[in-house]
Order: sequence, then structure tokens, then C-alpha cells
Amino acid sequence: MTRTLWGRAAAPGVAIGPAFLLRTEQRAVGRAAPGDPLAALDAALEEAERDLLALGATMAERVGPDEAEILASHAVIARDPELRALAAEGIAAGRAPAEALTAAFDTFIALLAEVGGEVFGERTADLTDVRDRIVDALEGRSTAVVLPDVPVVLVASELLPSHTAAFPPELLLGVVTETGSPTSHASILARAMGIPAVVGCEGATTAVTEAGALAIDGATGEVIVDPTEDDLVRLRGAAARLAQREVRLRALRDLDGATADGVRVELSANIGSPDDLALALEVGAEGAGLVRTEFLFAGRRTAPGVDEQAALYRRILGAFPGRRVVFRTMDIGADKPLPFVRRGREENPSLGLRGLRLHLAERDLLRTQLAAVLRASDDRSGSDAAGGRAAVMFPMVSVPGELDEALAELGDVAAAAGTDAAGLEVGIMVEVPSAALDAARLASRVAFLSIGTNDLVQYVFAADRLNHAVSGTGDAADPIVLRLIGSVATHGTDHGAWTGVCGEAAGDPGLALILVGLGVRELSMSARSIPAVKDALRRFTLAECRELATLATAPDASVDDVRRHLAELLPS
Repeated sequence: MTRTLWGRAAAPGVAIGPAFLLRTEQRAVGRAAPGDPLAALDAALEEAERDLLALGATMAERVGPDEAEILASHAVIARDPELRALAAEGIAAGRAPAEALTAAFDTFIALLAEVGGEVFGERTADLTDVRDRIVDALEGRSTAVVLPDVPVVLVASELLPSHTAAFPPELLLGVVTETGSPTSHASILARAMGIPAVVGCEGATTAVTEAGALAIDGATGEVIVDPTEDDLVRLRGAAARLAQREVRLRALRDLDGATADGVRVELSANIGSPDDLALALEVGAEGAGLVRTEFLFAGRRTAPGVDEQAALYRRILGAFPGRRVVFRTMDIGADKPLPFVRRGREENPSLGLRGLRLHLAERDLLRTQLAAVLRASDDRSGSDAAGGRAAVMFPMVSVPGELDEALAELGDVAAAAGTDAAGLEVGIMVEVPSAALDAARLASRVAFLSIGTNDLVQYVFAADRLNHAVSGTGDAADPIVLRLIGSVATHGTDHGAWTGVCGEAAGDPGLALILVGLGVRELSMSARSIPAVKDALRRFTLAECRELATLATAPDASVDDVRRHLAELLPS
């Protein structure tokens, strides 16, 4: 019987074929573990590292070196000395090797899951994947994926990166999972391999059978069990239109972001880790409007020093010659604990010591990070000599006094390093209502204001965007939010500061038109959103964008009106 399910679009394309439920077979291989539990641990870590490097080599041959780095990063996890030390402590305390290793991973997972929302939360799947591989090795088991002998649409509760890498691409028409998100490494690999994918599709494993046919649209998240002939005709038409659209979007790759009448709008990528650089460059990102530096701090027992941070910052700068790269200082609070930051428990971490507030309480962390950005910016030697233009951005600024203290710290750090911070663009994130309402005074102190719409919506509507019970409360398309954004952009222009948006709204083609009409001139988004936003902007003049913004912020406008109008304006 035909049934339609909906998930999240993860990799574009249409797949039609027999459904195949992924199963893993675990079997004991009878290998005797060494008598010394530490020796058993080391043997398992070495085995996992070896297997992951082999999978990485396979991925390099099938897709390319950038995608192979995902598996190489898993191999690095397997040989991480801090992980091994934690597991060894557990063994010394009397735990069995597998139990101690699992506890060590749980510590890392708990830290990583709380850093940076969905992106970093999804990286817990990577740790789980590596953990299970090592535990299997410790307990003498082999985990083998049962493979089909014909091309199929794969259905699974969860798809781990190692599963994606191990599956022969010629047998994989498409992927549907019940969990996961478009930011997971499994989704990244699926896109790189050109395999349509839908994730977060609840009930998928129980709705299909291996004998049933399945049709999926990875661009919309639609999953059809036992599709009708009409369904097949419709989806094949969608596949043809998607192919034509991809050709058109690829042709825009080397063009600057601009409206139809040539008004420049900088289209940059959000970078959550160096893994994101390849896709950003592939789609023609004009720089990085938000580098989430938390990836350097997550899952660590000690803070990274100036040298380590500067090396990573130089690598990112080197990817964008002549372009602006905005490094946001670490945005971690009490809800995202770090072992090297000691502080008391907070009843409401979202309203507590996070962002710039934490920096001003832990100034050594701030000084170290600022010194690293300055060093990376000043270093003109070697292959990074033609790198990007570094900028620094302070998160969660709520009042001008906080910003003044941070700017003073930057001046002191520059003086101590014998350099000049005058050439470094400095800006702030506008994420809380107080900053939006006081944008005039803040804009007079900085070069730019970057609006984080995800947090701004959360604080305006007092609704946690990661809490499913209230996740439907608040929308960046709400006229209340759009009026705030327009006010911030106006004050920025009045004081010579450019205004950008680096929340999810920036990657929505329709909202991008409204934002430009409100005065925003830089949009930073997930790299995969850049081509569609560039295409939308080049269809409308600035006057048309302003007219759209006027309609969206009218006194009697509602969020439903805005969304309906955008759907009519950009039906694709």
C-alpha cells in the first residue's frame, strides 16, 4: 500500500528502487584477548585505527581526498592519547577494558554533544562509530554489514560514516535514515558520492520491507513507500528539473553575489571545522562569515595554545585568498562544559555565563585566542602568504560595556605581541534583544554587526530552538524579527558598519531577498545553500527586494503572510 513519509533533505536527487533494511551481524571470532588489560586496549585501538585508515583509502579512491579525511579523523580519534589515558584510568580503577573505554568515550560525547547545537551534536555519531569499532575489537567481535547484490535504496535507523564508506556505491541508489541531520558526516559523504539522502524520517524502518519499492526525493525530504505510477512520473520529472537546475547553479559558481541590478551582496560560508572548507570552495563561497572556533576546544581536557590555534586559523585563511574570514571567539557557556574552565552550576545556562561574558571571566582564554588570530593574520610566510583577510567577532554581546572591555583586551594583546590591531576588522554578534535595540551605540565601536538569527529568534520569543515542545514558536520570517533586523542594519549604515546575517535565515533564498531589502549586505550560511541564494538574488533588483521587505515588515503583516508570499515568489 502506498504511504508517504517526510524527513529532512540531506542530499539532493531522486532515487527509485527496492528498499533494503540495513542490518549488522555481530559475531564472536574467538580471538583470545591479551592477559594484560592495557595490552588488550592498545591492541584494539591499533586495530580500529588500521581499519579506519583502510576505509579512508577506499573513500579516497571512490570520491577524493577531502572526503577521505573524515575517516582519517576517525583514525585520529582512535589513537587520541587523552582518550587512551581516560580508559587506562578506568582500567586502573578495576573496570574491564570495554567498560573503561566506553566510559572514556561517554565523557567525550557528553562534552561534544553540548557544544554548538546540531552541528557538534551530530559529531557524536562519529565518536559512537569509533567507540563501537574499538569495543568490538576488545570483545573479539567483527561487525559486518550485510550487503545486497542489486542496487537498492538503503533504509536504516542510523547510518554511520563507516557504513557509508564501506557500502559499494554502485549498489546504493539512495539512503533513508530515521535519525541524523544534513550536517552529519554520513550525510556529507552521501552528498560527495552523489547519492540522494533523506534523514530524520521517523518510522522509515517499520514502514518498508525489503520486497517493497521505495522512491525518495533528497531535495524535499519526501519518502514514498510502494509509489504509484503517478508518483514515479512526478518524481522522474522532478529529477529532470533538478538536473537542469544544478547545471544552472554550477554556472554561477565564479560569479559574485549580487542583485539583478548589480548591488553587491557578499555570500560567505559558515565553517564549523576544517572539514567544511572543501564544500565551501566547491560552491564558490566568497569567504567565511562565521568560523565557529569551538571545534578547537570541544572534547579536550586542556585548552589549545596560541601555536595550535594559529596553525588552524592560517589553514582556513589560506583557503580564501583575498577574502574575508571572520573568526568568532569561542562561544561556550555553562551548558557546554569544558574541563579546563571551572565554574559553578547555573540554573539557566542560556541566560548565564556564555559567549563574551565567559571570555571576560576567563580572560586568559580570550587573550590566547586573540593572540592566535593576530598571529595568523600577520603571518605572511610560506603558502599562506596569499591568504584571506582575518576578522574577529565577539559573541553574545549584550551591552556596550562588555564590548569596550573586549576591545581593550585586544589592544593589550596586540601591544604585547608587537603588532597593530588596527588592520583587523572587529565586529560583534547581534543575538540578544538588548544588542539589537542598542545597535547604534554598538555600531559606533566596531566595523560590522553580524546578526545571529537562530539565537535572536530564541531570545525574542523565549523559546529554546532545540526543545521540541516549543520548537514551533518563533520564526526568522516573523515581522517582529525582521523589523529588529532592519533597525540593526539602519544603525549600522548610519555609523559606517556593515551588517551581515549568519543564522539559518541567510541560507533561505526568500528570506535572503528580504534581508537585502532591509539593508543587509553580507550573508553567511551553510555552504550548500550558497548556489540557491545566489540564484535568487540575481533574479531581483534592489528596489524589488526593498519592496518585499516593506511588505514583510508592514504593521499588519504576519509570519504566515510572509511565508506564503515567499512560496509564491520562489515556488522552487
